[in-house]
Amino acid sequence: MAGVSREALNWQLLDIIRSMEEEGLVDHRLAKVHSMKENSGPFFFATTLSTFCHDSTETLRDLTQALGQIAINYQELEEFCIKMRGSASCIGGCRMANACREHWRAFQNRSSRERCVTALNTTKQEFLLLQEKMNSLVELRNNLFKKWVNKLLLQQVETWAAEYWRQHKDKLQ
Repeated sequence: MAGVSREALNWQLLDIIRSMEEEGLVDHRLAKVHSMKENSGPFFFATTLSTFCHDSTETLRDLTQALGQIAINYQELEEFCIKMRGSASCIGGCRMANACREHWRAFQNRSSRERCVTALNTTKQEFLLLQEKMNSLVELRNNLFKKWVNKLLLQQVETWAAEYWRQHKDKLQ
């Protein structure tokens, strides 16, 4: 990756987002979240995706534990699904949001434990696929940021060196 330009990495990141849209994994909202980095700072995109993945992992864990209880609290399970669906929708994870909607319907209809577990497994599969792609995006975004920082540092060092040389050239010759 060392020889890859910042622009090439950015195009690679945009290509991944575009391919995720073509797969139906995400919708236009993910590209919109990516574009928000201009106004929200360089860490916004990576932080948003990382937070989504972390929170979704915790919610899926909570759902799994709640489904393992002897008495199923359907209202609690519905709330977990609504939370995950909202999060997935906000970052453009449309396929995961759809799985969460079906999952929520299973809880709302007070379906059997087996039906609820099947819905949970579908949601987990969609999340794992989305998480894998998002981790790739975060890694690329981090590489872009490192290249940007390295370029700024190099420019600063060159400026300092030129200034030092200008001030001390008589002593250095």
